[in-house]
Amino acid sequence: MLFYQRFVPGLAIASYLVGDEKSGEAVVIDPTRDVGEFLQFARQHQLHIRHIVETHIHADFVCGSRELKAQLNGAATIHCSSYGGPDWTQPYADRHVKEGDGIDIGGLRLGFLHTPGHTPEHISISLTDTSRSADVPWFLFTGDFLFVGDVGRPDLLGEQAQQALAHQLYGSVFDKLPMLADFTEIFPAHGSGSLCGKALSSRLSSTVGYERRFNPSLVRKPESQWVHDLLAGMPLAPPYFRRMKQVNKEGPAILGSNFPGQQRYSAKQVRDQASERCLILDVRPKEAFAAAHIPNAINVPVGPSLPTWAGWVLPYDLPIIIVPEEPGQMSDVITSLLRVGLDDLRGYLEGGIDAWETAGYPLASLSTISVHDVQRELAAAPAGQTILDVRTEGEWHGGHVGGALHIHGGKLSEHFTEISRDRPVTVICGSGYRASIAASFLQREGYRNVRNVLGGMSAWKAAGLPISRT
Repeated sequence: MLFYQRFVPGLAIASYLVGDEKSGEAVVIDPTRDVGEFLQFARQHQLHIRHIVETHIHADFVCGSRELKAQLNGAATIHCSSYGGPDWTQPYADRHVKEGDGIDIGGLRLGFLHTPGHTPEHISISLTDTSRSADVPWFLFTGDFLFVGDVGRPDLLGEQAQQALAHQLYGSVFDKLPMLADFTEIFPAHGSGSLCGKALSSRLSSTVGYERRFNPSLVRKPESQWVHDLLAGMPLAPPYFRRMKQVNKEGPAILGSNFPGQQRYSAKQVRDQASERCLILDVRPKEAFAAAHIPNAINVPVGPSLPTWAGWVLPYDLPIIIVPEEPGQMSDVITSLLRVGLDDLRGYLEGGIDAWETAGYPLASLSTISVHDVQRELAAAPAGQTILDVRTEGEWHGGHVGGALHIHGGKLSEHFTEISRDRPVTVICGSGYRASIAASFLQREGYRNVRNVLGGMSAWKAAGLPISRT
């Protein structure tokens, strides 16, 4: 058996390819939209991808099943769940599977287990190597049902659905998992960093037995108490999750070999396009953005967090032109944006910000301030500025600047009215990354006196400055 686990940092996505060496056939499970690595692995090992399986309708990324099948010239069968009713049935699937169904490739057999709770239609996939055992599964691909150290969150479909889903998840955990041996290896669809659970481990595999013993969500309790504990403290879910559910249910557009966003724009063309309601996305580091940027540009710096924050804060109804630090970044930037369904990518500024400067076009900057200067200003005039903390609820309760206003960075566009325009706005996060995103949005919204705190709360705490927890 050939086994390949592909992990995408940031979104923390794990996808899989399993191949039978004798038959030369392979199955891909939960691929992302950029399918090149699976095609390359298959070529290198003389495998033919015959089957593609989705464990569920994903919310955090655009699934690549249709893309992979198109790249294979249609020579693969897409398998999706038959459970959940019409709202959860993917029309592009070639086969809708249920418990008892299977896929055979040479000496390998994949079976299906209905494990609802994260979503109504969710299935897990068992893998049996018949050369070793005729009927005892070796692997279980758990999707977003069971993670290392956690289970999938049941609250992504809204308050009305979460109670029913949480009780379904209880049944999946305590009725379905006991069917599997302790030594069964589990391979989930996410690791630490994903927002599809609240306490995921950085490990990308485990065993059913180890999770039974050490996963807090697998400790049996009265059902009502288990549901209450599970739902307590769930992290905020990005609003783009709802869009991804719909896109993946209906079937995302097929991109083909020519990804969008490759066109090079001159500074003049960027200026003209920006005036025609294009969004300027500046992916340079926060320090470079602070020094000089195109007015009204949004800063989401390149890095593992780019797709999550782009999906969280960027509008889906505006075409995007990108300002990179250098052209070699563009492939990764485009791929990151396409993973969260930001498909209307027009191109990028050729020559970067230097070309804009040389053309003599207006520039904006973002002021920065040290934590020591913030503290001195607060001591001199406590009401002289708004300290805007854009971290998560948990981070906020772990300690913040006294008197700060807390608005999660992903919810900022809904709360502009709470932020005074009459005094400076000093934005703080953990290290400055999220604060730069938030500050660029404030500038775009017309706030003129905005500052990013250098080093964020990490620097504040390291400097021993006062912490409030009230």
